[in-house]
Amino acid sequence: MLKLNIITAVVLLILAPVVHAKDVSAQQAGYNNALQKMEKAEAEYKADAQAVADTEKFIEKKKKQLAEEQKKAEASKKILMESKEKLEQAQAALDKAWKE
Repeated sequence: MLKLNIITAVVLLILAPVVHAKDVSAQQAGYNNALQKMEKAEAEYKADAQAVADTEKFIEKKKKQLAEEQKKAEASKKILMESKEKLEQAQAALDKAWKE
């Protein structure tokens, strides 16, 4: 029995580093997997954040363009209204001339 206990103790002493090595190896694999996932998530975040920044710049540019076009449209509308008024006056003068 003592011989069996000694053999068991020796086997355990021999296998303990192997078991520990397997545990470390599994932990290293887990770490590497987590690191790869983190790096992938970081790259995706950077790409998404850049897309947001690009879109914000585009929107600001379009807002400025919209404001300029609104001013231009307002000026065109004013000219149109003045032209219509002058046309109506000219039409009234022509009608008056035809009646006289």
